[in-house]
Amino acid sequence: MRVVFALLVAVTLCSTAGAEDSSSAPRIISLYAAHTEILLRLGARDAIVGVSRQESYSGPETAGWNPPVFSARDDSERFIAAAPDIVLARPQHVADGRLRRVLETAGIRVIALQVTRAGDLYDYWRELGRLVGREAEAEAMIASFDAEANRYRRAARRRDNPPGVFLESIHREVKTFTPDSLPAWVVESGGGRNVADDAEAASPGVIIAEYGLERLLAKADEVVLFISQSGAMNRTPLETVLAREVYSPLAAFRNGRVYKIPEAFIARPTPSLLEGVRMVAAWTGLEP
Repeated sequence: MRVVFALLVAVTLCSTAGAEDSSSAPRIISLYAAHTEILLRLGARDAIVGVSRQESYSGPETAGWNPPVFSARDDSERFIAAAPDIVLARPQHVADGRLRRVLETAGIRVIALQVTRAGDLYDYWRELGRLVGREAEAEAMIASFDAEANRYRRAARRRDNPPGVFLESIHREVKTFTPDSLPAWVVESGGGRNVADDAEAASPGVIIAEYGLERLLAKADEVVLFISQSGAMNRTPLETVLAREVYSPLAAFRNGRVYKIPEAFIARPTPSLLEGVRMVAAWTGLEP
């Protein structure tokens, strides 16, 4: 992966130039499930004093854990009462500036991180590791993930004619993902060929891309597999996807190769992406 760090980072009041060691890890409210999962995997559970409403990770680090739940829409006084050192968010959570301003005034740092390209993944993990004094753990996680991912990627590169895959992000609007996004990386790592590699984002920093029915149907015979994201952005069940008559010309629909994949396995920047790679590899017949 490229080491190009294009995360959007908003750090207020205090510089993060010096990493906290494990004995003085900051108190963190995490407003994004991916942030929370990474911190848990790094062994920083005790640093987390609040989580988002979208948490889905259920690894062994969550046993017996029931932290308070927060939302970017909560009253700022609720955040202040929890006495965090850091509110860890996504740029969209603090886009209007209101919450950031109030928390800054109260002496709370606001850090907004977003991964928009597959090449930014490892630097994101390193940044979170640095915040909680878990740099060594972050490097170990990267090494383990990289070794497993590369087993699949090497096998995928050996394929002469990988099956074409259309990856659906939003069903009714016929939208996909940008070619340099994590979902596209998962498809390619799992042995597929992204037939929508000509998709373009509507604006910089956005991975959702309008594709359009006409352009998709023009590649009907290339779409050997149709994979639809399942999660907050696309709650359409598989039965509804299969019943959409306009998709019937696609090879995947003619041959019954239409699948749903959890958003957490394909779009969240965590080691759970490997689960997505394994699912896609099973569908494409890739053996690493």
